[in-house]
Amino acid sequence: MSTASPTPQIDHQRIAEALSLLDKAVLEMIMAQRPVAQVLENLCLKIEEISAGLLCSILLLDQRNRTLHSGIGPSLPNGYLETVNGAEIGPRAGSCGTAAYLQQLVVVSDIATDPLWADHKHLALPHGLRACWSMPIPSRDGTTLGTFACYYSQPRTPDSYHLALINRASHLAGIAIEYHRTRTELQAAEQRYRTLVERLPAITYIAEVGSLGRWHFVSPQIESMLGFSADEWLSDPGIWMRCIHEDDRQIALAAEKRVQETGELYQAEYRMCARDGRILWFRDEAKLLEAPDGSIPLMQGVLYDITEYKRLEDQLRQAQKMEAVGQLAGGVAHDFNNLLMVIQAHADRILGQLPQTDSSYADAVEIHNATTRAASLTSQLLAFSRKQILQPEVLDLGTVLTEVGKMLERLLGATITLQLEIHPEIGKIKVDRSQLEQAILNLAVNARDAMPAGGTLAIQARNVHFSETQVWQHSSLPPGSYVALTISDTGVGIDPDAQSRIFEPFFTTKAPGKGTGLGLSMVYGVVKQSDGAITVESVLGRGTTFKIFLPQCDEEAASGQSALAEPEKSTGSETILLVEDQAAIREVISAYLMRLGYNVLTAPDGEAALSIAATQQRTIDLVLTDLLMPNMGGLELATRMKQLHPETRVLFMSGYPDEAIRSQEGLTEDVEIMQKPFSMKSLAAKARSILEHR
Repeated sequence: MSTASPTPQIDHQRIAEALSLLDKAVLEMIMAQRPVAQVLENLCLKIEEISAGLLCSILLLDQRNRTLHSGIGPSLPNGYLETVNGAEIGPRAGSCGTAAYLQQLVVVSDIATDPLWADHKHLALPHGLRACWSMPIPSRDGTTLGTFACYYSQPRTPDSYHLALINRASHLAGIAIEYHRTRTELQAAEQRYRTLVERLPAITYIAEVGSLGRWHFVSPQIESMLGFSADEWLSDPGIWMRCIHEDDRQIALAAEKRVQETGELYQAEYRMCARDGRILWFRDEAKLLEAPDGSIPLMQGVLYDITEYKRLEDQLRQAQKMEAVGQLAGGVAHDFNNLLMVIQAHADRILGQLPQTDSSYADAVEIHNATTRAASLTSQLLAFSRKQILQPEVLDLGTVLTEVGKMLERLLGATITLQLEIHPEIGKIKVDRSQLEQAILNLAVNARDAMPAGGTLAIQARNVHFSETQVWQHSSLPPGSYVALTISDTGVGIDPDAQSRIFEPFFTTKAPGKGTGLGLSMVYGVVKQSDGAITVESVLGRGTTFKIFLPQCDEEAASGQSALAEPEKSTGSETILLVEDQAAIREVISAYLMRLGYNVLTAPDGEAALSIAATQQRTIDLVLTDLLMPNMGGLELATRMKQLHPETRVLFMSGYPDEAIRSQEGLTEDVEIMQKPFSMKSLAAKARSILEHR
């Protein structure tokens, strides 16, 4: 190997002209952004053109596996280029491999005899290559990008002219390679950024500050979200402000003013109107960009579609409000039922003692009827708050609808057409039949009132399956199989502002005296307590559609026969332990049962009842107890009584079974519960049935 060069007289003018020619040819191609392979090939050809007898090549270095590849040698034999492609670098790897390894110029005057080519000369000599001078191609940070080599057909050492050309060519090749790599990396980064921007579930933008500020950039999502093309949006400075909901425009402008005054991050939430009329919520976040003096300031930001978030937020707020109202309603109903219990019991006692000809008899009847109506209202409050006592059973909805349809034909009148559609093989559901029937009737009555001039009421039942959680404004359902009950009318529709409140107790759009506002709240409560969901869709002037989804049940449908036959008598002589914390209720029930012949023991709470039971020698046949009492409630009392008197039966009373108690072990579906207020006759009948079927 030789690194020295001869020292003949140097022709500086010739070298300068050659170098200038090289610079012009290569740098012009780089500036024209020609492909790097074409630039490097032209570099080789230009050297060969101004240096007779030289053949040039350029090899690129793969830093990972330390090999040379992608050989460019426009005048070299293809067979030779193929053999050196992928050659490893090293201290004795020919001219190019050694130059890349040592990172310095390597001059081999005779390939046939130089030890650097000892293992590789068989590759070059058959192609008439005898001399090879190779220079590493440097990068700006000093690493080696590849090699530039000159071959000669006779043994020869380069002169100063050749060395100058080789040195300049290696640097020009480095510029071309690095420019290509930088440009490629920049294009890749731009593509990644563009891909990121275009795949974001948001609109990115750059726009001038102000209501009529020109938009300089907007991402393609503007079309999928709002229906406007990017070009259309950019060409119209006023389109942004026109699309903002008129009630929210000041919000957007005030945020801009705050940014200009403080330099803070722009943040605003406002509604925008899409081309097709949809109203979408957006959160706008942007940063004020630095601008030259006198120019209009720019903001770069992102518009996030938060419509679904707002809907869920409204749903949560509505659910919390409904829950609060439900808790209030349930608590009021519980206390109110105890008062009604006393009133109804005394009214029943008066009716039992007076002949129908007595002048006070009619007054007692009115008291009884008023109590019944009040009990109906509290029952609907309990239905809404999901605290009423349900008696669920497995039902065929088609059978229920067929029977309810007969009542509806008389209820709707001649001007309203009833359409009943029950799909075949409808699934079974498990609900309280009477409550479901009442819910259907409530919806039908509302539909009738919404069609004063007549119309069509369509009721449909079909199976549906949800593969993922379904969320609506008022309800949500987990995945699974359901029976969908759809009730549609062609009436006046419901105002959009009212749709969010229609299930609230006492909310009604009817005229005073035309409704209590509890019908839909009762429907809502029954559906939710049956693990279902209800949705409403309505358009003013075009009608309303309610959809009720109830979980399908795999059990067999009930036969419809009562488990306990109606007793033939209501009197008896058994011992009943009456446990009730309300003294007025305890006294009136005790007096009534004793008149029927029963031996009645009374206690104000569970602890007192246990004390009485422990001292009794006789059998206690029935414990009639309230569920909610101080000291000890009805459930614990029933459990303790079973230990003292295993044969004793239990009948519970309650204004409502509190959720915490209903979830406890022991209060199962077959537990007997009397819902307050109840009549004395119904109590006597229930007690007699239990005693006769012990």
